[in-house]
Amino acid sequence: MRRRALLTLALGGAAFVLAGHRPVLADLEPDRMWSIYRRYRLLIVGQRDDEMAGAFAGAVADVLARFLPASRAQLVRAADTRRVGVLIGTNLQDVAIMAAKSAEALFLAEPPFDDIRNLPLRLIVSFGSHVLVCRPDFMARHAYLLAQTLAEHKDALPTPAGAPEGVVPAHQGSHALFAGEEIPND
Repeated sequence: MRRRALLTLALGGAAFVLAGHRPVLADLEPDRMWSIYRRYRLLIVGQRDDEMAGAFAGAVADVLARFLPASRAQLVRAADTRRVGVLIGTNLQDVAIMAAKSAEALFLAEPPFDDIRNLPLRLIVSFGSHVLVCRPDFMARHAYLLAQTLAEHKDALPTPAGAPEGVVPAHQGSHALFAGEEIPND
């Protein structure tokens, strides 16, 4: 009897696949529109479990929305620092606020990120205990504009934005701003 049930289940699954359906176990992009939405809006990822990171993310999104309106910056929140690292590491998000120690742990693949290896994380600005991070494929021109806007409007932030520092290297665009170079043209 058990063999018959397994055979029926296998045949049903095969018919399902042959009919053109694919099994969906965990679809992170169910409507296939997330990449288009991200193309036209800059989503600043914050954390629900870290009040300071949430405050920085909200302030950064607000400053960018007011003083760099073309960015269409919006705040989104992840559950915790681990989820922020996964979102950046899997290319589902571009920019996030993290504790500086968490960003270093993600860059060095240390706990709780020991399973995320070789993630080329970059810093845009530093807020002392927290940093604004991105991936290196984030356009240098955009990183320059973000760093410039945040540095110019530091009075609207809980802690002024400064040059990136620490183990995680600065993004090319951010480095150009703080080194006094011209805006990159990429």
